Amino acid sequence: MRPLKIVLVEFTPMGGLFQFAFQLGEAMAASGHELQSRIPGFRVTPLLPACPPDYPVTDTRVVRKLRRAACGVRYLDAWRRLILYLEKQSPDVVQWADWRFALDGWLVAWLARRHAGTVMADVAHTPRPLAEHRRRGTLHKVGHLRGGALAGAYATMDAVFVLGDRSRSELLASWPGTRRIEVIPHGDESALATETVPPPERCPPRALFFGTWARYKGLDLLLDAWELVRQSIPEAELVVAGVVGGDVDFPAVATRARAIGAVDLRPGYVPVDDVGKLMGSCRLVVTPYTLANQSGVVHLAHTFGRPVVATDVGDLSEAVVDGHGGLLVPPNDARALARGIERLMIDPLEAGRMGGHGKERLQSGSTWNVVANKVLAVYEDLMAQRSCSGRPCL
Repeated sequence: MRPLKIVLVEFTPMGGLFQFAFQLGEAMAASGHELQSRIPGFRVTPLLPACPPDYPVTDTRVVRKLRRAACGVRYLDAWRRLILYLEKQSPDVVQWADWRFALDGWLVAWLARRHAGTVMADVAHTPRPLAEHRRRGTLHKVGHLRGGALAGAYATMDAVFVLGDRSRSELLASWPGTRRIEVIPHGDESALATETVPPPERCPPRALFFGTWARYKGLDLLLDAWELVRQSIPEAELVVAGVVGGDVDFPAVATRARAIGAVDLRPGYVPVDDVGKLMGSCRLVVTPYTLANQSGVVHLAHTFGRPVVATDVGDLSEAVVDGHGGLLVPPNDARALARGIERLMIDPLEAGRMGGHGKERLQSGSTWNVVANKVLAVYEDLMAQRSCSGRPCL
């Protein structure tokens, strides 16, 4: 079969979703398929003028609204450029990522009809879009307009990839018109492992919360738990690093952190070259999410041999094997979260054992080559079905 020309569309210019697409693209290129990227077999095209996720936490409400309006204009221009690009390239496969707005649904469905000979697929990191800028109320975006538009987009997809069985169930419940759903693993984060780090048992009793600060990630719950940890382990430290999302009240978080103590807040995007040093300075990683489908942070922690204390939500239980790659605790339970953190704080050897098990399991079953082969097998199957459309396939 001839090499496929595949376009991976990712509107976010940095962070976990971009890193997922980039690493999957590299693995596909290594399999001999041509992608629209910037090096032979893999070229990243900075085509879409999307807004970076990192803005000053001191912005006023008016400034934030103006920034969002400007980002809306850039988002429209990104779609214009993408439509023209796809017209010019005529790829065999277009692979989308998360959709958030009604506009996304309408344009994806229109493009699927316009490019009827192209395989259309989506990686649904979050089958139900999250409300990134709402500090109260439901964590998911709701509305008939958006729901109808996204339902139409999912119905046009030849295949939708999800990162676990619970995500598959959520996708089916949310968008029952989806035709084909395939479960794939997340993949490691080897692209960010630019340096060798010491094992967890050689690190001080320091925990790390890493990634975008978002309401659904349970930072308030973590601070509640940290207050309990400090009572039993006064020398324990917590680092909170990442972009501050629009649904988080940074001044309130900073005030609470100062009151508890031993909390090092590092708001802002963490460059790839700094990730290894940050991971290597901490004994464990905490993901206290109140809801999630999967988490690249868990796979990043295991890439660096770090155990994870995670809440049992979404498909995190598939990534964190309780007692092996880390500890699973019930969601929204600060005391249980504190107990999990304390267990690894007071026993560095157990932290090292769990971190090593998580890394070994990741390397044996969730490398990007494994992910790419699963994805490409689906694409080749879909292409084969199209090539013999209207006649029996032998």
